[in-house]
Amino acid sequence: MNIKDYREKELKTLVIANILVILCLNELITFEGILEENSYMKLLVTIINSGLFAAIIYTMVTVFDCMISSKLKRYIVFWWFPMPGETIFSDIKTDAKDERFTSAEAIEAYQDIYNNLPSGKKACHQYENSKWHELLRQHESETKVLVAHRDYLMCRDMATVIGVMLFLYMIFSFAMKLITFDKKAVIYLGAVYFVCMIAARAKSKRFVKTVIVCDLHPKK
Repeated sequence: MNIKDYREKELKTLVIANILVILCLNELITFEGILEENSYMKLLVTIINSGLFAAIIYTMVTVFDCMISSKLKRYIVFWWFPMPGETIFSDIKTDAKDERFTSAEAIEAYQDIYNNLPSGKKACHQYENSKWHELLRQHESETKVLVAHRDYLMCRDMATVIGVMLFLYMIFSFAMKLITFDKKAVIYLGAVYFVCMIAARAKSKRFVKTVIVCDLHPKK
C-alpha cells in the first residue's frame, strides 16, 4: 500500500480547487464572464481543466513535499506543542479517551514503560516517542495502522501545502506586486489552513492510538 498516493489524488485536487477559488476572489474568473463566454476567462478555465495543468500541479506538489522537511511540517501542524507520540503513555494512563481500550489495560501492558519514565519533560517526551515508535515498527504493516497513517500524512501535507500557498500569495501580491493583493484570499487560505491543521492534529492522535490498539489487542 502506497500511503502517499494522496499526492496524485486528494492533494492535487486541493491545490487546483484553491487556485480556482483565489482566481474567483480576485475576480480573474467570474460566473458572469463564463456565461458571457469571455475569451480570457474561458482560456483560464480550459487551462485549469487540462491534463497538462494537473500534471504540473502534481509535479509541484511532489517537489514541495520533498523540499519541506518533516521537522518543518511538524511545526506547521503542531506549532510548538508536543506531538501525540511524545505524550501518548502519559495521556492514556489518566484517560484513554478511546473506546477501543481502557487506561487499566494500558497501565497493565506498559508497566515497565511507566516505571522508567524520566522526570524531565524533554527527556520524557523523547522516551515516550521512542517507545511508541518501537510499537509502530511492530504493527506498521497492519491495515488499520496503514490507513490511519495515510490519513494523518494526507492531512498534514494538506495543511503544509495550504501554508505554502498562503506564503507564496503574500510574497507575489504584497511584496513583489505580481498579482493583486486581496485580503479575502488571505482570510480564505488562512481558514483552510486552520481546518487542515485541526484535521491533521485529530488524525495524528487517531494514528498514535491505533498503534496502541493493535498492540493491546493483537489479531488472533
